[in-house]
Amino acid sequence: MIAYEYNNKSIPFEHGYPLRLIVPQWYAMASVKWIKQIQVIDWEFKGPFQSKDYMYYPNKENDKGAFPVTILNVNSTIQKPLDKEILDTGNHVINGIAWTGKGYITNVKISTDGGDTWKDANLENQEDKNYGWISWSYEWSVFEKGEYTIMSRATDSHNRTQPSSPFWNRKGYGYHAMDQLTVKIE
Repeated sequence: MIAYEYNNKSIPFEHGYPLRLIVPQWYAMASVKWIKQIQVIDWEFKGPFQSKDYMYYPNKENDKGAFPVTILNVNSTIQKPLDKEILDTGNHVINGIAWTGKGYITNVKISTDGGDTWKDANLENQEDKNYGWISWSYEWSVFEKGEYTIMSRATDSHNRTQPSSPFWNRKGYGYHAMDQLTVKIE
């Protein structure tokens, strides 16, 4: 898609005025800013951004197995509570967002015991499944004081699930490990 407006106004310069390419479900570097011309070619373009800069390098010692950064990994994050937050015993809402570059989010699971057990979160804005973040929430009742590790793990419609550890690559692109934080109940 080529965008020329943002919220019914011309795209601001810092966001790519006069035109910006939008590549849904790919990492942001594919959404090129400041487009002035487009040239159609019948070969794979091998510019520095496509062949050197935005590449996954899975080997520490060499460039073997390198491949381009393209489609977003399935991911989720916990927005509330905050890491290291101190909470009272009782009922709390854990909420966050999840997204993917392939299909749409079908499930978010929450653990409040460091990954020993998992429960389904409620997915909220599912009417617009593609291209957007899905908000999720989980109602947590906790009556024992102590420290708790809360984790989130999303799955998409292609059955891709967040791993416990991210795919390692030399440049650190595409981080997608399960989110986790610790809270204290007093």
